Amino acid sequence: MVLYRPSEIDRPKPFGFNKDKISRLMNKNNLDLLIVNAPENVFYLSGLPVRHHAKNPILFALKNQYPSIVLVYKDGSEALVIWDIYDRNLTWIENTKGCLSPKDALRHLKNFVKKGISGAGTLGVESSMPFYQYQFLTQTFPKLSFVNADDLLLDLQLQKSEEEIRRITESTRVAERAILALIEYTKPGVSDIELIQLAKKVIIEEGAEGWDHFTMAIGTSDPEAPGTGIKVRDHELLRFDIGAFYQGYVSDVNRQLCVGPIPPEVRDAVAAIVQVQNACQKAMKPGVDPKVILNVAETTWREAGRQDAFIIMAHSLGLTTEEYHFFDPMTGGLPKKFESGNVLDLEAWTLLKGYGTVGNEDTYVVTDTGCKRISTLDMKIFQK
Repeated sequence: MVLYRPSEIDRPKPFGFNKDKISRLMNKNNLDLLIVNAPENVFYLSGLPVRHHAKNPILFALKNQYPSIVLVYKDGSEALVIWDIYDRNLTWIENTKGCLSPKDALRHLKNFVKKGISGAGTLGVESSMPFYQYQFLTQTFPKLSFVNADDLLLDLQLQKSEEEIRRITESTRVAERAILALIEYTKPGVSDIELIQLAKKVIIEEGAEGWDHFTMAIGTSDPEAPGTGIKVRDHELLRFDIGAFYQGYVSDVNRQLCVGPIPPEVRDAVAAIVQVQNACQKAMKPGVDPKVILNVAETTWREAGRQDAFIIMAHSLGLTTEEYHFFDPMTGGLPKKFESGNVLDLEAWTLLKGYGTVGNEDTYVVTDTGCKRISTLDMKIFQK
């Protein structure tokens, strides 16, 4: 009797990871070896379905007992520690060792490190590395220097490949389709729970694995905590902010809906915010300092006749919703200029008394010559 048949599918190919690029970055940062554990980075460097929305997120659920660990050597070659019974054909890394316990994983980790560093050297790790692994490595290799590799991984991932852009574009399409379905379904008496159920259904039916986030406000309800049973009323403003999860990549789209006539103050605020987005898109291209775009946003806001405060954000997205904030280096690492292949959200918000936050959010990709909008929804406040 056959208990297990190895997978007959072709091994996955890297969709963003580039061996030569990571080798250059490691040499630039004087790293002899890089070790990653975070699900998004293991996925990026191995193709393994370790994310929380994998078709079967078993590797995510059992990561404390059967950790997935990727090691990258200075020449860009890779090694992998993986759950011993898991199908090796689901990764492009051929140099793998299976583990059936954390102790097994540490034994293989030790051997892989020895192959990459002889004597003293520098090992890059994530700030999120499990402490038991970090403690084991520092005690086993006292001559090694350990450095934080978060910024290196960010540099590796900020410029997206064509395949990554395709996945984000499709993720955006799915999120927009869910928003349109919510707009169509919304009417007085509908509860936020019904809207949540509909959004989940549409996202799955449109081919995504699930959602990364679902922010929704009905009137002045808390947009970060939907699902309380609150119902839509006439003359109410709703906010839908959705990020679908498609083949490992996320999206982030926001639109607002008014049930009944749109109040002039709301219409005017959204119109000004769209002006800001369009001006930023026009000014954005490779090599431009984010400070220039921030100045464009602030100038456009004032030229639109607005004297109230507003918030403008340009955050990259891909494996996660907010990889890096171009307007706030404190949250993303070192200041960076825009580069071709950056995918980011431009979102702006203002606070209106009686309505809460009012804004708009769209996704863009920086090209060789400028900036292209990925989002396709009308840039307006919708009305029912």
